[in-house]
Amino acid sequence: MDAIDIPPYFICPISLQIMEDPVTISSGISYERRSIDKWLSTYNHNTCPVTKQLLFDRSLIPNTTLLRLIQSWTAKVKRSKGHMLDASPSKTSFDVSKLYEELSEAIEPDLQLKCLKKIKSLIQEDDENDDRKLMMEKTGLAPLVTSLMMKASSLQQIGYSLQVISEAAIVLQLLNPSQETLRKITAYKKGKILMPLSLILQRGTHQARIHTALLLKSIFKSVTEDCKCDIPTIMFESLMEILKDQNSSKVMTMALLSVLMHVTLFGDNLSKVIEAGMISVLIELLVEEKEDRRKCEAMLYVIEAACKKAEGRAVVLGHPAGVAAVAGKILRVSQGVTRRSVKILLLLCKYCGGGGVVEEMMEVGAVAKVCMVVQVEGNRSTREKAKEILGLHLKTWNKFPCFPLNCMA
Repeated sequence: MDAIDIPPYFICPISLQIMEDPVTISSGISYERRSIDKWLSTYNHNTCPVTKQLLFDRSLIPNTTLLRLIQSWTAKVKRSKGHMLDASPSKTSFDVSKLYEELSEAIEPDLQLKCLKKIKSLIQEDDENDDRKLMMEKTGLAPLVTSLMMKASSLQQIGYSLQVISEAAIVLQLLNPSQETLRKITAYKKGKILMPLSLILQRGTHQARIHTALLLKSIFKSVTEDCKCDIPTIMFESLMEILKDQNSSKVMTMALLSVLMHVTLFGDNLSKVIEAGMISVLIELLVEEKEDRRKCEAMLYVIEAACKKAEGRAVVLGHPAGVAAVAGKILRVSQGVTRRSVKILLLLCKYCGGGGVVEEMMEVGAVAKVCMVVQVEGNRSTREKAKEILGLHLKTWNKFPCFPLNCMA
């Protein structure tokens, strides 16, 4: 069937292939679900690919009418032509078992690089082809690539081995292994895969770092709690350095913040996060961030966790912008951001009432923001926490002429 015979509204504007699961977004345009989900989630765009309209609502609504039209047309074509419809161009055939054999037998770094790049090229040749990736996974490529990565990280030739490790991490992320496979490769040798991945975050190329960040995000979304308890300190130090770098892409930043959210509360990771200087970096990022809800909520999640420990509260209060950064997000970004900000201020007021903290909250406008929460916030739990904050130090704040006495009514 020639592509010209295909009704144009059956084609996804992103992948340029016939849609199998059409969904409509708030701009009114329909897309293949996998394509638009990747556009919005993986690449973190906030606009419609066709109209460039800003999307405040990212809901994906199944377009059942279009789906029925496509299915009806496809069945009609099959009956008339007597063969399966294939709107996409034919792809290069390949032998997965041969790829596996070549990579497993490659001893020299240059041969390993060559094999890895070949696999990467095959995956990227048709990134939407899940059958191809599934075939590679069934053959055991993901564990083999993981094993190669760990062997390379133990070599003395750090320059050459880093190239192999980086290419292996890129391939592993592109393979998009199942959750079961991710759990297996992470449990292999008690999580030693985290060491070479930390090395990439420290010294790898920008491209390798992005793929590694996305791989780590997938790993920690999939593994059990036990695998989150013993994260090497070097990983948190590496995360901190990348987040501190203002040239980091939004995709990488969000992936690393997701990693922090998934592991912070397990084992002694929170202490490692604090010791690595992560809280100060997050406060500075919070000051700069104006409206990204997901980013603000992720940063405040980690800061709130840190404030449950004395050393974490000390870092927030010791930072010149600590209290102001948290208070500044109240009633400005989202209800979730307001809720977490109020929780943090409550922890500071409850356990660190002395030492000028109460006065600082008044000076930076935190008390005024808390009063506004009491008056206008729709979430009852958040309102009650705001009232608790005011009640803890009401006598002190009453001395300030600008304190609104009616907010406690």
